[in-house]
Amino acid sequence: MINIAWSWRWPALDSELLVSKSVVEVLNRYRQRRFNLERGGQLFVDPINLNGLILTDATTPHYADRAGRSWIDMDPSRCQREIVAANEKGLRLVGYWHTHPQTIPEISQTDVESFRRFSALYKQELPHPIAVIVGTSSKPNGIRAWSFRQDSYIEGVRSDHIGS
Repeated sequence: MINIAWSWRWPALDSELLVSKSVVEVLNRYRQRRFNLERGGQLFVDPINLNGLILTDATTPHYADRAGRSWIDMDPSRCQREIVAANEKGLRLVGYWHTHPQTIPEISQTDVESFRRFSALYKQELPHPIAVIVGTSSKPNGIRAWSFRQDSYIEGVRSDHIGS
């Protein structure tokens, strides 16, 4: 059984993404501090779970990634290896996460361009990528999510999961 921490809902899309506690642990572990570089990883769902679409895996930052205080380029080779390994476990790529040096993360034009490039690379596997940005705050709005649709992006609304 997968323990659920919270969900993000996109009411306009009639869509919900459950977030496992193990994913939340990864996101919290790599929050960007003071003068640290951005970090990031990929996000994978279990598409056939009976409880709904569950974000079950967030990969960790990799030494081959290139990053600065306000930008990150994840190593394409590591990304491909992670996708193959996740697919072998029945998981599917839905997007990626990265940190921001902001308390409450805001999606930037640089992020929008980056997610568009990422989506173009994996357009067969990833028609509507999810972008998760982790800020420095440990409060609920310190981690936010967006769904990319054509030329726009829609922020998810977080709901804490009761009873997990």
